[in-house]
Amino acid sequence: MIFEVRTAEFLGALLGALPDGWNGSWTGPQLHDHREEELRLKDLARDANAWAGFLRPDETTGPGARLLLSLGDTDVRYGAVIGLLSGADDSSSMFIYSPGGLADIGGEFHRLPRSSTPEHVANVLCRLTRAADQRSVEDHLMEAAAVGRHATGWFPGERIVVLDLETTGLSTDDDRIVEAAWLLADHRALAWKSVLVNPGIPIPVDAYDIHGIDDVLVAADGADPRDALDELTGTLAKHIADGATLVVFNRTYDLPLLDAECRRHSLPTLTDRLAQPVQAIDPMRIRQQTRYRGSNTLAALAELHSPGNLAAHSALGDCLATWDVLAHLCLHEGKAIVRHLARRREGGRSDTPLTVRDLLASSTSW
Repeated sequence: MIFEVRTAEFLGALLGALPDGWNGSWTGPQLHDHREEELRLKDLARDANAWAGFLRPDETTGPGARLLLSLGDTDVRYGAVIGLLSGADDSSSMFIYSPGGLADIGGEFHRLPRSSTPEHVANVLCRLTRAADQRSVEDHLMEAAAVGRHATGWFPGERIVVLDLETTGLSTDDDRIVEAAWLLADHRALAWKSVLVNPGIPIPVDAYDIHGIDDVLVAADGADPRDALDELTGTLAKHIADGATLVVFNRTYDLPLLDAECRRHSLPTLTDRLAQPVQAIDPMRIRQQTRYRGSNTLAALAELHSPGNLAAHSALGDCLATWDVLAHLCLHEGKAIVRHLARRREGGRSDTPLTVRDLLASSTSW
């Protein structure tokens, strides 16, 4: 079968078409050592009985190789088997199956034409993983809305509104927003929203490698950028005017790009809507002033302080992680933050309670 002959080539092309973090192997003669989660996928794919409940009477699994894929080094939840289905009429199609739970598809096949290109398969996998991410984050937020996620009084203000953006790059002149999310919270999650945006320009490969959003996805599901930005900035301005404190991880990146996008579409910026300069707490800047060392990226901090949140580089997942990281800093590093600011202020005291003003000052003192 052509599929079997070109399996190794197909795997290489598929891995090249997927974002960073995916890795895989195949069950042909060049099989290499597998990690534990890959062995689990292999066992399920190799046993024909594992598929019996999911095949129509006229279908069988092809006798050839299977591609085994996983996302990340240890995350078995994101694993997939790609192989061949053969029909009684000599028709055939590729299938994607995820015993690890891609988008909770479990025992469901996602059939694709046998002629599917690696790029097409990669797009399907990315859409499934993003759907799984979104559902996972929504589950966390629903639980946090019902029973709370952090101790009452963890934050010295009324509430926070977290903003996160995924983009085509770092340039305020040339780059665009492809996904935006906000999260309103106190000790509970109060409200939230995420929107995919069609930027109107090609998404570069290096940006796709980070967030897994490509041109096909935004063309199919992306909102009009002007409408999405108008709603986003209007909602943020309302929450801030109602007393919420804006929180943005690495604010020197997200806020200027948001302003540039608003001007590009002839929309009022956040500053315009509020009629005053926008102030934002930046957990990344605050953490850089604490005693902790190591990576200050949100993905790294989420692994430490955002339990169960695996949705790195999805906008809503990053909002959840930013909330969790800030809560950790306030609960465990409040005295260190006050001491740092006291050293910077002549005559300042280091034993006063942490305030929103302290957090804002610590976010802008670099």
